[in-house]
Amino acid sequence: MRSAVFWLVLLFLSISSGCAIPGAPEFGAPGGTSPGEVHFELARPNDAAILVPVKINGQGPYTFVLDTGATFTCIDQKLANELKLPEWQGLGVGVIGPTGGNIRLVTVETLEVGTVKASDLKACTIDFKQMNGAGLDAHGLVGLNFLKSFRLSIDFKTRLLKLEQQ
Repeated sequence: MRSAVFWLVLLFLSISSGCAIPGAPEFGAPGGTSPGEVHFELARPNDAAILVPVKINGQGPYTFVLDTGATFTCIDQKLANELKLPEWQGLGVGVIGPTGGNIRLVTVETLEVGTVKASDLKACTIDFKQMNGAGLDAHGLVGLNFLKSFRLSIDFKTRLLKLEQQ
């Protein structure tokens, strides 16, 4: 059981560190935001991650991991294809994946985490098969390019995440 948690944490770290976007610090920030809150669940085993419901362009909800260590919000490649998210091609900026390969950037018109909304958000796409194979059924990561627009408070007792305007 302990080794499963180790591999799950290691997988999170490799994916999170892989979503590194070179360039300006505001690159990928949403065009607009509105504050709100969301009830979350904790992933098993051992409450290894915060799981939040996410709607993309009004569709969903899908389960995402709230990942304050991920530079960028990332969406499972299969889901991005199903939702027909347009690939973003701008300024020659590339995303470097955990294995050194390039990852697609897509544009999300609206991303909703509970009642919290962001518009015109850039996201990377990643194959989440390995993460889901480790027992976590997630379709993406909510990363810092979404979170840094807000002041966050996490109440683990009530399992409520509040995202307020800064």
